[in-house]
Amino acid sequence: AGRFWTWAAEGCSTWPAVAADRYLGPWNKPTAHPVLVVGTTYDPSTPYTNAQAMAKELANARLLTHNGYGHTALLNPSSCINTYTGRYFIDGTLPPAGTTCRPDTPPFSASKPAGGVATGGGGLAGTVS
Repeated sequence: AGRFWTWAAEGCSTWPAVAADRYLGPWNKPTAHPVLVVGTTYDPSTPYTNAQAMAKELANARLLTHNGYGHTALLNPSSCINTYTGRYFIDGTLPPAGTTCRPDTPPFSASKPAGGVATGGGGLAGTVS
């Protein structure tokens, strides 16, 4: 994906326009409402450590941890994450500090041994003599 995204984003890097009112910081300035930061522990594109750092850098933020895989909680859905983000968007309620959610479905199904070494019978288990 590295080469693809490098070239896909190349047009943006040379774009001549700049927003007249873009915000350049400071990032630790208090906001009117708290910020909810959602970080996925095994996200290959946006590391969880960055979500932790962002939640600390912002003046009034709460980190909601998605103990899952893939880029963002959207790609590996969690009803727990959906409940907390829904409450946040509807009435501004933050999850309790330290809240961790799991995905609804694990990314890899559990293996189902069918004889042999995996079932403890040795390499020839289940063979007929």
